[in-house]
Amino acid sequence: MQTKKQEILIKIAVRDIPTKGLDIDQSIPKEGIGLSCEEVDIKSLLNVKAHLEKINNFIIADTHIKAEFGYMCARCLEELYSTEERSYKFDFEVNPSTEYIDLGEEIRQEMILANPARILCSNDCKGICPKCGANLNKEKCKCP
Repeated sequence: MQTKKQEILIKIAVRDIPTKGLDIDQSIPKEGIGLSCEEVDIKSLLNVKAHLEKINNFIIADTHIKAEFGYMCARCLEELYSTEERSYKFDFEVNPSTEYIDLGEEIRQEMILANPARILCSNDCKGICPKCGANLNKEKCKCP
């Protein structure tokens, strides 16, 4: 039930955005914007800060996200952790029938697209031995 409550907080009613703009500052679980570990491995809550402003027939959302991301080295399979900040700018076209904008869905899509397909723990990572599975960064191969 808590996840549903969190989702609603990122879904903003257009009528609730005042002329001076609306500031959002929340910490939500990745599930609150529909992310799964298979899409992006986030190890902490997402800290979401955004400023939304109505300009003519648009809502502009200047958004900043901070979270701890988990990665796996593509060569040695070691887990890596990195606290990262990402910024996104979204614009939503609105008309008289637009009731809500879904900031959470936009953040989710951008985070998936920005997630690196391949990451290394270091440029000189030696990987693992294909025969014995030893992590060559930490130990010598046990193969004859």
